[in-house]
Parts: sequence; structure tokens; C-alpha cells
Amino acid sequence: MIRRRILGLAFAGALLPASLPAQQMTVSMVEEMELIAPELPAGGELVRVDNHPEDRAVDFVIGPLDLPANMGHLRLPIQLARMPVDGWLHGFEVTMEDGQGEALPMDLLHHVNFIDPDKRDVFSPIARRVLAAGRETSRKKLPALLGYPIQDGDRLIISSMFANPVGENFPEAYLRVRLFYSLEEDGFMQPRDVYPFYLDVMGPVGAKDFPVPPGKTVHAYEASPVIEGRILGIGGHLHDYATVLRLEDVTAGEVIWEAEPEYDEDGRLTGVSESRLWMSGGVKVSPDHVYRIYVEYENPMSHPTPDGGMGEIGGVIWASKDVSWPEFKRDDPIYVADLINTLEAPEKAGGHGHGSHGTDMAGTDHGEMHHGQMDHGSMSTESAAEEEAGQAPSHSHDGM
Repeated sequence: MIRRRILGLAFAGALLPASLPAQQMTVSMVEEMELIAPELPAGGELVRVDNHPEDRAVDFVIGPLDLPANMGHLRLPIQLARMPVDGWLHGFEVTMEDGQGEALPMDLLHHVNFIDPDKRDVFSPIARRVLAAGRETSRKKLPALLGYPIQDGDRLIISSMFANPVGENFPEAYLRVRLFYSLEEDGFMQPRDVYPFYLDVMGPVGAKDFPVPPGKTVHAYEASPVIEGRILGIGGHLHDYATVLRLEDVTAGEVIWEAEPEYDEDGRLTGVSESRLWMSGGVKVSPDHVYRIYVEYENPMSHPTPDGGMGEIGGVIWASKDVSWPEFKRDDPIYVADLINTLEAPEKAGGHGHGSHGTDMAGTDHGEMHHGQMDHGSMSTESAAEEEAGQAPSHSHDGM
């Protein structure tokens, strides 16, 4: 189930004209800026990478963390780690542990995002969101014949946030993210390559949340993929009072997918439907078609909703092994602006901002294997990065 979440997207102050709020940033504005790509961290002092080849699993262990009782949000400095194997990722498992490896409450995790700074997203030239997970995430898995291709040495930016709503001190806590993989020699048939994708109604730059005043609010964004493929898993992310979230093929005049928001008896959003499409062959997407992500909110109150609105879709796309990706451009202003946001969000947020999420390997959170985007049959790309809505709600983010 895709849960509600708020993710942080805050442009570095140096990028923005003093009179222009981040919420008003657009792709065209960023494209006119002269941006310089920032240096990535040299490594990760707080992350340890342990490969377990006998289990076909690699652990990324983040910590130690001192999490006092009733602590607010703690965003760690950005960490940089490397993938230690060649093969395919098939899923992940997330746990909070103490120094002896004993389980701790998952409420201590707000979110964690893995972002590949050396590869691009399907629908925009931002860094690829590989996986995103939140406190309600436990284990996500793709079918064995589907996998996200990885190489030994692939760099991963790790953005994470923690909290402690539990009335107990945890002076030595760790986050363990275990990735499950396969190798070329493991089977007669190699997995089909799938790639995470992410779409947000506010586009790839600028704030991802928006105000939801009384009455109806509508947002939409259009884009085309840079590769041809088939969507095999898809999910979405919304806030309270959302009524519609869908993905449309504008060129063909068709609705590809529409979410079903799930509400409890108090009218609070509890989840968003997801679709696993691999059994039916998936839905074809093509670079010569335009696709639209569309969201509607209906606010019955006489004042704006407290958490604002968001609309994200994420999932995984199958593509043939000989698919031709466009040249990776590190100087693309959209890529640079997104990378600056990802690296500087902890400082800009004063310890309370949320990092970039992609959708998961199966849908969105977006997470990202966004937000965002495996729970939906794809590896999340978090999510997608999103602007914090001025508060720090305790909504989590699922998926790869």
C-alpha cells in the first residue's frame, strides 16, 4: 500500500532570485539559469556496505544514531556509497536495529532514499531515484524474471531522516537497508531489465506540494519518456481530500491508469491503489507520445487543508536490453538544480527538511526503487523530491 508522505524539495538560496519563492520555480526558469553542478560527498562516514554473496544480498547499514525519546525529525548529512556487485536488484528489506542487531521500532525511521547521480530518470533528466522507503515499509520484492540492472561501483546518494515518537531513548540505533540481487550465473534466463520512473504534477523542479483552498483544486504536468517500454507496475502518492490521480496518454486520448484513494471512517487518506501489470504484458509508452499526470482535490472545509496537496506517480518500465538511452548530461540545468536540492536540503531545512524520494521499484512511494518510485512491481525512483509543507507530519513513504 502506498502511504501518505511529505518529502523535501528546497532549492539552494543561491539559485533563486530573492523575490521568487521556490513554489514558483518552473522548468523554463531553471533552464535559463547558469548553474554549476556541486561536488558529491567523498564518501559516507555513517554508512557501511556489507555484501553477503551466499544470500545474494547487500546491506547498507546507516548509523550509529542517538535518538532520544520524543525527538523531532533528524536529517542525516547526505551519504555516498557504492554498489559492490554486478547483476540485478529484485527488492529490498528495511529494519531498524540496535548495536546488537536486535529489532527496534520502525517508528524511528521517517524515510530513506537511494539516488543514482550517474543515471537519468525516464521522464526527465534528473538523477535516477532507485529506491525509497518509510516507516511502514518492510519488504518489497519483484518477480525473479524482472530486475533493475546494477554494476559494481555504481554510486548511490543516500538521503535519510529519522524521528523518535517513542517514549524511550535509543542511544545506538542503526538503519539496515538490505537489497536482494541476482547474478548472471544464477539462472538459465537472465532477468528482464526494468527501470524506475517518476512523474509529479508540479514537474521535475520546484516545490512538489501546493495549497489546497476550499473547493476544487486541479494540477497537471505533461512529459514524454526518453525510451520505449512497457509499464509493469505503477502506484501513486496523495494527501487528504484527493479525489482523482491518473496517468493519461494525451496523444492517444486514453487513460492509462487511475488511482483509487483509500480513506478511513474519519475521512483521512490511508493509501492509494497500485497496479501490477506484468501478468498482462504491461502498458506501452513511447517517446513520440505525450503523457499527462493529473490530480484533483476537493476540500470541503472553509479553510485550506493543513498538509496541502501532492500528486505523484511512480513505477517501473520494462525496456529491452539494447534500449538506447540519450547521452547523460551532467550540465543539464534540470539535473544540476535537482542535484543541488538533494545535496543541500539538509542544511536548507535546518534539520527538518525531507530529502529527495523516488518512486519504488514497483511504483511510487514516490518513492521513490519516488516518490517516488517494488511494492507495485517496480523499483521506486522516492519519490521524487518534494517540498516540506511547513510542518513535519509523520506520514511515511513506501517502495523501491
